[in-house]
Amino acid sequence: MATATIAILAEHAAQVAERAGGSCGALLMGADYRALGVARSLGRRKIPVWVIKQGGHLVAAASRYVRRSVPWPEAEDAEKIDFLLDLSVKNGLKDWALVPTDDCAVCLASVYHDLLSKQYRVTVPRWEKLRWACDKRLLHELAEALGIHQPWTKCISAEQDVARVDCPFPVILKPAIRLKPTSLAIPKAWRADDREALLRRFKEASSLVPAEDLIIQEVVPGGGETQFSYAALCQDGLPLASVVAKRLRQYPKDFGQFSTFVETVS
Repeated sequence: MATATIAILAEHAAQVAERAGGSCGALLMGADYRALGVARSLGRRKIPVWVIKQGGHLVAAASRYVRRSVPWPEAEDAEKIDFLLDLSVKNGLKDWALVPTDDCAVCLASVYHDLLSKQYRVTVPRWEKLRWACDKRLLHELAEALGIHQPWTKCISAEQDVARVDCPFPVILKPAIRLKPTSLAIPKAWRADDREALLRRFKEASSLVPAEDLIIQEVVPGGGETQFSYAALCQDGLPLASVVAKRLRQYPKDFGQFSTFVETVS
């Protein structure tokens, strides 16, 4: 894992001192529809919000609640961490909440938690804890150990594994973890209704995703309307606040990269 430099933390001390009396706010590590929801929620409460623009999802950057938007650098993780630290030091964002809004940003903030905490209040746990939720292989292992019902799942690493696996068709192939942003041109999952299709799909998927990062999972019947999401703010393992949402519309329609219409349910 690359390590970001921390020399910039000692720079611009005068600028930081000038801004020390300013109010704390939130820096959102994205500008998509999820970031828009956060920006609206915080902005209505007069909390300053900045967003970092990346990719083609920029709707949050146009929100009236966003005071400034800045572009992500096209760089490796270590350079992105330097960028975040430098942004705080130069603009007096010390102790602002750092809020990742997609899987890749969550992983980045979690892996570099200690370094980023020198300037920000990082809103995700450290990687040694969060990896159990981000890596579907570990999540499957944990659910199995706890006796939690889940779809049939198999970790694979090579085409020979695919040829031998005994699975309940139809199944999907999908990445176990996403550490880097990906294009919408890369599917979230590949469906296979029989062995021949599974081998074809594996060749296609492994040309885009490392083979050792792929898993096979049985297809759960139903569309997005049968999918529910649960989110909670927890302290010491107990939820302080939570929400359950049902996905009514998603894009793409079969294996959604993101939701376009959801409703909360009790």
